[in-house]
Amino acid sequence: MTEADLTIFLTSVGLLNGKARFSALTGGFHNAVWLVEIGDRRLVAKYFSKPMTGTLFPNLPTDEAEALRRLEGLDVAPRLVGIWPEASLLVYEYVEGLMWDADMVSVAHLLLRKEVADPTGFRPVPLLSADILNEGDLLFARCTGEPVASRPEPIATPKPEKLSLIHTDVGVNLVGCGAGLRLIDWQCPAIGDVCEDIYSFLSPAFQILGKRQPLTKKQISIFWNALDRPDLAHRYDQLRASFAWRFSGYCAWQAQVLEDPNICKKYRRALEVELAYMKDAL
Repeated sequence: MTEADLTIFLTSVGLLNGKARFSALTGGFHNAVWLVEIGDRRLVAKYFSKPMTGTLFPNLPTDEAEALRRLEGLDVAPRLVGIWPEASLLVYEYVEGLMWDADMVSVAHLLLRKEVADPTGFRPVPLLSADILNEGDLLFARCTGEPVASRPEPIATPKPEKLSLIHTDVGVNLVGCGAGLRLIDWQCPAIGDVCEDIYSFLSPAFQILGKRQPLTKKQISIFWNALDRPDLAHRYDQLRASFAWRFSGYCAWQAQVLEDPNICKKYRRALEVELAYMKDAL
């Protein structure tokens, strides 16, 4: 979709009546995203590429729209304006602010606010250590060469007492600070374990892919103190190596198949730090 196509479409659905300014937004790997400024109103228009399968992060526009509907009023995500599946287009209110940087307390509080949302009906993701590890095996199997680390043993953990609406890609999608912090880009939501969202924030690989340095031990301690959920801290410690094995497989696969050498280099660096994070949990 070009800016001219977008102008025509937004006009046809009544969102645009006159001049607007379009700015391409960067950061995502798959979809075309614009900031649309209409007078004092600022919107984000996201044009979805083809749906993806066989990945940890599928591209699901209708699921993103439904997630935004269920999160409305919780101060967690942007407000949905509309979705037009026939045009592969979703529009939501622009979130003012810079990409997240170092405010650990606000992330903990956002994840707690999110727990109110109804998760039913979204795609299920694995909840048990053995199943998470198996997904990692499948990702490593796509790579040439052997994994550069040994697979962790599965941990016997029960399923979580509560299932949550999870984002699955928290670390690279936080905008704003304090009470204004929001979680954007909900195109791969799921019903699952909130520890998976916690992992995708605390993971050093996710931080590297978000163009930041891995979190320090002090920052991680501040996060857990603010979350004040020792039950989740315990479960996270049990599952951390399994999550890290799976995402290491994803990073290894992406480092081999993507065409941009700079992005491949970033994924190789993410793989390196994630394997260290996994070993530290064993």
